[in-house]
Amino acid sequence: MKYHNFEEMPMFITKPQAAELLGVSAPSLYKLISEDASFPVVTIGKRKTIPTEQLKVWVEKNCTRNL
Repeated sequence: MKYHNFEEMPMFITKPQAAELLGVSAPSLYKLISEDASFPVVTIGKRKTIPTEQLKVWVEKNCTRNL
């Protein structure tokens, strides 16, 4: 990905970009999207995009820490 920090990212990213950002495979991301209704997805026409601000919030809410 060509961005150095979160502020440089566009308002929406593609599913492959989101997978790369999260460090998971595209099929894993597609499964997550289909199984987790809280995962942020915006449909524009026939295309599903990921809003970067809501993705950041989703990660923060779903982050668990193993001690």
